[in-house]
Amino acid sequence: MNEICKRLQYLTSELKNNKFFYGLIILILVLQALTYPSIHHITTDEGRYINESKNICNGDFSDFFGYQSRDRHEPLYNVIICATSIIHGFNLEKAEIVTYSFFVLTAVSWYFTIPKHWKVDKKKFLILILSNSLLWVYSFRVLLDVPVAFFLSLGIFNLYLFFKEKLKRNYYLGCLFISLALLTKIIAILYIPIFFVYLLLKRDKNFKNYVRIVLPLIPFIILTLAQYITGFPILSWGENNLLIWALKITSPGVYSPVYSALPYAHLPTVVFIIGIFSPLIVLLIFIIKNEWKNLGKDIKSFILFFFLFYILWEIVFDFIIFANMPRYHTTLMPFFALIISAMPMEKKSFRYIYYLILLWSLVTGFFMAYYFHIETEAIWKIPIMKYFSAIIK
Repeated sequence: MNEICKRLQYLTSELKNNKFFYGLIILILVLQALTYPSIHHITTDEGRYINESKNICNGDFSDFFGYQSRDRHEPLYNVIICATSIIHGFNLEKAEIVTYSFFVLTAVSWYFTIPKHWKVDKKKFLILILSNSLLWVYSFRVLLDVPVAFFLSLGIFNLYLFFKEKLKRNYYLGCLFISLALLTKIIAILYIPIFFVYLLLKRDKNFKNYVRIVLPLIPFIILTLAQYITGFPILSWGENNLLIWALKITSPGVYSPVYSALPYAHLPTVVFIIGIFSPLIVLLIFIIKNEWKNLGKDIKSFILFFFLFYILWEIVFDFIIFANMPRYHTTLMPFFALIISAMPMEKKSFRYIYYLILLWSLVTGFFMAYYFHIETEAIWKIPIMKYFSAIIK
């Protein structure tokens, strides 16, 4: 009985000490609940994933094997949609809960993966990642981006921890998550050049480490061989993107009809990068100028690794791929949140930056997601005053 009383006293004390943290988490989850479901859909993609998932549940895998006249993507997300169909019944708006679950899992899994000895305020990290506007908006879409962000971000982080701290557990988790990311979307293969360049810069001469990088490819290679045997045009994705890249370089004003209606896809790359990532860029400039020497070694190494990761990612998604699309950057968001949460919060300047970024994410995330909750028309297709009228009606 005394032990139970002590436990209750401890929990009560914890709640009192962390009431602001728990209160903010509850507020964020309530705001997200108010924006669910989204009734605006990217019908070409979202409808396709639902239909493919239905086919899988009916024992039909023809969308992933045999000759196809469309771009390739991998089947894992569709299998998950099929497995959870008892919950959503393939209703597009109800199926959004699957993607949203990946969003919550991303926040929780990162929270428990960050090493305890790192000087990171994990509570601030959890708040920041749950309020991230990019993840928030796309977590209410039956799209691959948030699931890929979950698998790939955790895979890259665990693999980085393995090379840094030599824990086999991190390597096994890294392999698992990266393999699942590759079975979700082929773009996850970017992890290879990221780690290959990372090991080269470290002057790592251990050949086993280079072999370890490619081992997560095994399930993807098996799937690819199975598709190839059935006549699936496995090289079409690369061929199409090479042609698009050549067009983007030689004729920068030309876009495919599908993306010509997206004004943000036409923005100059530098504007796009600054628009999405300017808060972090400002923070990092401030850190390097004033606080770099006071940061722990773990965080310094992580920031340098992330710079490499970020540069390679941006080369592909802003300079090579067909159009500038915000949702392709969801994988980067947990890394940003970790860096921001690792700053010395005892200093007012960092506290101000943290809470300004948090406020910006909450406000923009809520108002964009709430608009899609009540309107079927895309934000970029309407005048700004009509947007505000829709929000306050």
